[in-house]
Amino acid sequence: MGRHRWQDYNLYLLASVLILLGFSLLMVYSTMVGKDAVDYSGLIKHLIWLVVGLFGMILLTLFDYHNLQVIAKPLYVLMLALLGVVFALGITRQGAQSWIGSQALSFQPSEPAKLLLIIALAAWWSVRVERGNSWLTLFVSLLLAGLPLVLVLLQPDFGTAMVMGFVWIAMAWTAGLRWFHMLALAIAAVPILLYGWTDVLEPYQRGRLLAFTMTEAEVATISDPREKQAVEAVFYNVNQSKVAIGNGGLIGTGWNNGTQSQLNFLPVQYTDFIFAVTGEELGFVGATIMLGFLCFVIWQALTVASRARGMFGRLIAVGIAALMMIHTLENVGMNMGLMPVTGIPLPFISYGGSFTVTMLLAVGLLQSIEIRRRSHVF
Repeated sequence: MGRHRWQDYNLYLLASVLILLGFSLLMVYSTMVGKDAVDYSGLIKHLIWLVVGLFGMILLTLFDYHNLQVIAKPLYVLMLALLGVVFALGITRQGAQSWIGSQALSFQPSEPAKLLLIIALAAWWSVRVERGNSWLTLFVSLLLAGLPLVLVLLQPDFGTAMVMGFVWIAMAWTAGLRWFHMLALAIAAVPILLYGWTDVLEPYQRGRLLAFTMTEAEVATISDPREKQAVEAVFYNVNQSKVAIGNGGLIGTGWNNGTQSQLNFLPVQYTDFIFAVTGEELGFVGATIMLGFLCFVIWQALTVASRARGMFGRLIAVGIAALMMIHTLENVGMNMGLMPVTGIPLPFISYGGSFTVTMLLAVGLLQSIEIRRRSHVF
């Protein structure tokens, strides 16, 4: 690679990601080690995943992203195979059969599947620039996104399926989707969504999605025992999250000194509710700074998209920006009781090997697009 290309390397993006990883180490330490614990295994595992992810980010930066367009079809097949293997070899956690491996060391194929789907959709639309808004092109793109989405829903993992749907909308709009397409697709989707809601989702799954809209009195009137138990669990989790954020006030209770986190009132605080821990221990100021850097990373992804040399790179960057955006909105929203609890982690902050590595690979892909945005390098 010519040395002049490195002049286009996005140092602002890299610096922001590294700062967010610093936040992650602080919060994961607080939630997994704490003041009195002596077990550092979770933190060490998180550090290992960060190193693996950063190494992968460097490799993808050096890799010419244009080559992904050539191998997009095999990558798509690989994605479907990984999602299919889950049903044969997967282990179940929190009601979803989404992981491969053991309880000690596992891999979640649906996380890299998000990035592989972005590449597949970008490859499809990039060679059909002038026909991006044709019904045939949109229909095939829906099939491409629909197959992995259905496989994820069957696990069942509603949160990841929602992310994939949001990514498709963002990329489709960039490729030429317009409001009349959206209206027609929304009308066509109504009976499918109704069928899924009434005949596919279990009552307790519907309850989990609706819990954030309920009051305690409404929860008490639920007749289905499984639904009531699920709703009560979500209701408790969200209430504890709100208490933690409220406890933090302006400047927080201090790192490693949160009552909700250190006394384990918050559930899965190192992944789903890590924003609540940040709000309690670092306060409004600390949480806002962290969110500011997340928003800056998303903005940088959109900046990469605007400067990309071709449609393939532009669509990949838009897809990655959409991926980061929906994860951030959903995670922060569910921590504040504004969105349903779907188990969506916070980018670059939450503990989790598959997701952490996927996010860092996405950054590497953005950098690969950025440093190759000029047609000629002298």
